[in-house]
Amino acid sequence: MPYAPARPCPGKGPRYRSCPNLIRGKQKCCSECEPYVKKATREYDKQRDESPGRRFLRSTTWRRTSAAKLACDPLCERCLKHGRDVPAVLVHHKDGNELNNDPDNHESLCNDCHEAEHKPDRWKRR
Repeated sequence: MPYAPARPCPGKGPRYRSCPNLIRGKQKCCSECEPYVKKATREYDKQRDESPGRRFLRSTTWRRTSAAKLACDPLCERCLKHGRDVPAVLVHHKDGNELNNDPDNHESLCNDCHEAEHKPDRWKRR
């Protein structure tokens, strides 16, 4: 089976869209850009964890609320729409406001669906 052709590295950090290196397979960036990817992820996580909503998500109240939601809806709601039975592991806030705990705002999701939902937030240009 032939190899897939190498593609240009998207470039992260100071090399944004101008990295001269090529990548293959499932690589997201070259080894020279990887430290910038890790730094961007750390900064995103740090900024996210400092918000009042994230502090609430570490509380006992939220743990009880999410456990109750997962007990009621143990399968991923988005996967069910596509006909797949995948166990839900997370409770997602549909409107993105982590302090809005209306039961209609909660959605049981598997990890893949939750990551797909939040992936665009990680690479926003600031």
